[in-house]
Amino acid sequence: MHKIIISTLLLTSFTLAGPSYSFFGVQTSYLDYNHVSSPSLGLKYGVQQGMWRTTLNLDYAKSSNDTLTSFIIQADKGILQSAMKDSPFKPYVGFSLGMLQHDNSGTDKGYGIGLNTGVSYLLNDAIDLDLGYRYLSTSKMNNIKSLNSLNLSLHYFY
Repeated sequence: MHKIIISTLLLTSFTLAGPSYSFFGVQTSYLDYNHVSSPSLGLKYGVQQGMWRTTLNLDYAKSSNDTLTSFIIQADKGILQSAMKDSPFKPYVGFSLGMLQHDNSGTDKGYGIGLNTGVSYLLNDAIDLDLGYRYLSTSKMNNIKSLNSLNLSLHYFY
């Protein structure tokens, strides 16, 4: 748990210099893990500063007797800034670190680390729509070796 707290502090330190914008969001995902495909719902909180964005994600997925809960810290960096300067589309790449809990006739807990990519579409100055993909490789889990997710998020900046 201490490692997660320290990692959160390090990741959010990207946002301490200069102006930053906080945001709150909702997310729906399509997950694929351990031969299970499942939709999920989640909440997000994050900070955007320049090309960097740091996000805390809490997600919950349920498929019959199978549930997966995750708490993921994600740091993204905007790419192709000069080419997309006047476009509402903002592509990004980043990395993710999180804790996972899988319940299916027993509880399996572990950690995940991985990469993510996607594109945000700016609807206006306060709202964006984000379509992303995240891959996590897990450790200390008996039944899940990796997690793939296709995510659709709506963010409100304040």
